[in-house]
Amino acid sequence: MSWRGLVAVVALLAAGIVGGFATAELLQPSPITTGAPEPVVAESPSFPSNPRPRLEPDPPQAPLVPNVPLRQVSLGSEIDRVVFPAPRGWSRIGQLSNEVKYKLPNNPNYTYVLRVEQVTSDHETTAFMVEDRIADLRRDEEQVKVLYRGIDQLDVSYVHDGYRRFAVYAWKDVRQSGQAEVEIAITGREVDVQGMRDLMLKVAYGMKAG
Repeated sequence: MSWRGLVAVVALLAAGIVGGFATAELLQPSPITTGAPEPVVAESPSFPSNPRPRLEPDPPQAPLVPNVPLRQVSLGSEIDRVVFPAPRGWSRIGQLSNEVKYKLPNNPNYTYVLRVEQVTSDHETTAFMVEDRIADLRRDEEQVKVLYRGIDQLDVSYVHDGYRRFAVYAWKDVRQSGQAEVEIAITGREVDVQGMRDLMLKVAYGMKAG
């Protein structure tokens, strides 16, 4: 084959390769568009929500009233014993050495309870205990509302197991140590709040070293 024939063959092959690429490009499917892009709507759109829990009705027992009869009780060993007034006729519940609870016999849960706990081992001020209790409640309970906050007192409401609860707290430095020695807590329903605050005053101001 002469050199002119060889050149002609090479030219034909090149034309075939280019034509093949062009044909393949033309055969590729193109996306179909129908105008400006629009957002896609979900089939069942939903939004994040945090619905309020359904509240259970309070137990119907009579509310705690002010000026309940009191009697002297004690908590702790000889070294750190404290003496304080507790409602007469209420039963002592719980077997912890540093904590005691008093509750009216036959009253169901979610009525009202008095709790007294020795917290000397925490080595914290009353102001710290107030803030720590708020943090605990906000971590463990729902719909926590701080109603009153003092240097050694706290009034709150919250939802626990579907029940709206109210609580009053006080921390006592009984021996003037500079630290909280005793935590007093009374929990109940909204109808019990007046009686709870009256009882707290009697217990807190009546508490002394044994």
